[in-house]
Amino acid sequence: MTRLTRFTDPHAVDLWDRRFRWRSGERLRDRTIDATWQRVAAAVGGSGSDGGYWRSRYAAAFAAWQLLPDPRLLRRAGTERAVPPLRAPRAALNAGAFVIEAGGARARFDFERFATTAALAVRLLDDAAEAFGADVVGGLRLEVGLIGVADALALLGVDYLGEAAPAQAQAMARSLALGCAQGAGRLARERSARGEAAALSQRWGSRELPTTLAEAVVGNRRHARLTRVRPQPSLARLANGASDGIEPVCADDLRRAAPQALRVARARIAAAMQPWIDAPVGLRP
Repeated sequence: MTRLTRFTDPHAVDLWDRRFRWRSGERLRDRTIDATWQRVAAAVGGSGSDGGYWRSRYAAAFAAWQLLPDPRLLRRAGTERAVPPLRAPRAALNAGAFVIEAGGARARFDFERFATTAALAVRLLDDAAEAFGADVVGGLRLEVGLIGVADALALLGVDYLGEAAPAQAQAMARSLALGCAQGAGRLARERSARGEAAALSQRWGSRELPTTLAEAVVGNRRHARLTRVRPQPSLARLANGASDGIEPVCADDLRRAAPQALRVARARIAAAMQPWIDAPVGLRP
């Protein structure tokens, strides 16, 4: 059974109600946020023999605030409004949702579940491209990204401005990349090619990979890109006000109190993550 979603931030409820809740005229169709999750999962998950399994997986990851789907899907998938062609479908993993025993001496990041959810995100976006995509040249350009990086650091007891933050953020980026590669490899075996193999394998040329994943990447003629980390303010706000992208918690306060330290910290974290991310890591101005 899919878990029920818990809102803890009133601004998140307001955003959902204003931007993502389905209404047909005066008729309220999404009575709860879980109805929104189920609607998106049903519209994307397909009708094959295993469609029910994947729809359940998607809805469960949404409800746990672990995976946030493309805002265009939240607004329109499964409604009477057409979804625009998704040339670069996107989703975000909420890093803060993967910290175990947060705030204590035993706090740790659940890399195994994180990588599994990254693989699920690839399937979600591949399904979305199949359902609502446009013709693309050179393969699918997916954008599996991150929100809540600073939240995760704080829950782990790691100072965003400190020396340990870049290494921890890099470990998250590596887990994201490996999980996405694993998910993409499975899909490349299950589904037909949509481009040339060179684009994805070139992006991964400098990364140390297990042999099985290296073979999957080299043979992948379906995906030209898997990961892109950039600000996604609407998804961060919806996820109970998660920190956006790799931006720090209380960013405005830090900009006023320690602007130079903040610039240096963000640059170091972005540089540490970049070798594992397929597109340039984006920062807020």
